[in-house]
Amino acid sequence: MEVAIVAGVGPGTGAALARAFAREGYAVGLLSRHAESSEPVAAEIHATGGKSLFVATDVTNRQSVNDAVAKIRAQLGAVTAVAHNASGYGRASFLEMDPEQVRQSFEANVMGAVFLTQAAIPDMIKAGHGFIALTGATAALRGRAGFAPLAIGKAGLRMLGQSLAREFHPQGIHVVHVIVDGQIDTPKLRAREPNRSSESVIPPDAIADAVIACLKQPRNAWSQEIDIRPAVETF
Repeated sequence: MEVAIVAGVGPGTGAALARAFAREGYAVGLLSRHAESSEPVAAEIHATGGKSLFVATDVTNRQSVNDAVAKIRAQLGAVTAVAHNASGYGRASFLEMDPEQVRQSFEANVMGAVFLTQAAIPDMIKAGHGFIALTGATAALRGRAGFAPLAIGKAGLRMLGQSLAREFHPQGIHVVHVIVDGQIDTPKLRAREPNRSSESVIPPDAIADAVIACLKQPRNAWSQEIDIRPAVETF
């Protein structure tokens, strides 16, 4: 059985990605800092006949990531797919911004992906194939006023994805960066904007479906970057 790791499993995109990999027959390792956001997803996968394992992990800590990947490898098997969905946010007027926000965003977005892929890629090389999906955002392309920490983190993640693709595509490891250009339809958003039109937000399952579509691409027709947005979104 193939094994996928999804980092940043909450009630939105991370959960959708974990369920999607499970439907494709993967055993799924779920990483997040908080059990309450991931254990229900792991239980759901088990209830539908799949295999999963939740490991409490701080992706900004290399040892935490290495320990988590080792535990997943020991209990589920070698890792051949990774979806890095962990994300630092960061919104502030620049002159009032605590520089710590920049560090936190960079560590969650970029260093978390570095630690996770460094831990998993050796398994993929040994298997002769692999798949890495990086959840990006509009901020990877355009740094908006008041969003410097997010823009720095997401732009860095995009560049990491390009570097990984150029180094590892020839070795059979497919790397795709996913630009999510719009707000995601999450419980938090619905609590804040209960009357928000479904036409203006992106369903997490649609993001996961797009990632799985890339997973299924033949080796002579790989996407390195895709973008997803509502039809009403200005871009």
